Amino acid sequence: MNKNEAMRILSTIRYPGYSKTLTDFKIVKSIEIKDNIIEVLLNLGAADSNKRQIIFDEIKAKFEEKGAKAKISTVQEKGSTIEQKHYVQSAKKRIAILSAKGGVGKSTFSVALTIALKKRGHSVGIFDADMHGPDVPRMLGVSERAGTNEEKNKIIPNEKDGIFSMSLGYVVDPETPVIWKGAMVTKAIVELLQFTDWPEMDFFIIDLPPGTGDAALTIKQNMDVDGAVIVTTPNRLAIADAMRTVGFFEQVGVKITGFVENMGYFVCNKCGGKSYPFGKTDPKYIEGLLRVPSLGVIPFDPKVEEAADDGNLMSVIDTEFFNIMDSIAEKIEKI
Repeated sequence: MNKNEAMRILSTIRYPGYSKTLTDFKIVKSIEIKDNIIEVLLNLGAADSNKRQIIFDEIKAKFEEKGAKAKISTVQEKGSTIEQKHYVQSAKKRIAILSAKGGVGKSTFSVALTIALKKRGHSVGIFDADMHGPDVPRMLGVSERAGTNEEKNKIIPNEKDGIFSMSLGYVVDPETPVIWKGAMVTKAIVELLQFTDWPEMDFFIIDLPPGTGDAALTIKQNMDVDGAVIVTTPNRLAIADAMRTVGFFEQVGVKITGFVENMGYFVCNKCGGKSYPFGKTDPKYIEGLLRVPSLGVIPFDPKVEEAADDGNLMSVIDTEFFNIMDSIAEKIEKI
């Protein structure tokens, strides 16, 4: 066995509680091979003893399968450890929802996707990362302030219809404008992630504010994001903006799972015919521009928009809008 083969074996071992592997987190510092003994040096930082033992046992088992013996040692380097840096470990999958600009229905999509995943039998949570205009509470129909668990020194997420949620709107007066600079936005997001007592979840949806600002970078730096969906309208200007956004997130290491065309068409109540307010654009054409797959084309439905404003999206679950959301949720399940 050579070092490349040993590294390939280590690249199959996931860090406990995350979808990423030991090599993804770059905690494998060195590998030395002497006869049939593989000496592995790991930077495990402040990993708890249970996680350390899980990692050690899996490394030893993997190499034993190949007829080799693993000898493991560790070192703690300065800087943030994995546990300090990556929050919401209680979720199996963390999905960010992005948009290049406002007004494309991103928050409505985020909440609708959370509902669709819940309807498919998953435990779900949603985090409103828009510190300047938190809309998720209103769309969920939740106005109560977040509670606290004083024993754990944690914030308790609100829960409605089996969906857990956290937003700045639960901890400050929703009518008060938030006028913050970048550092304050970053601090607020990190503290909400760090001090919220999230339950075990299958999917955790992050509703990011439009663009590529401080909130997006903060989420990337403090959470193990498993996938991202970009929401756009099918007009040329929005697509051009979406191309730049895709490029940004690819550069910072966030995998774009796919895109959604929102408000792609309107169905006439009288004749049932479709009209295309932004022009009819082939999803394959947009796929070529963005270099990511289409997850679906969602119609504009006034009933859905009204239900979102009223915090009652569950009342329109039988619409064509939610039929398509269900198919998108099915694709998200495969991430």
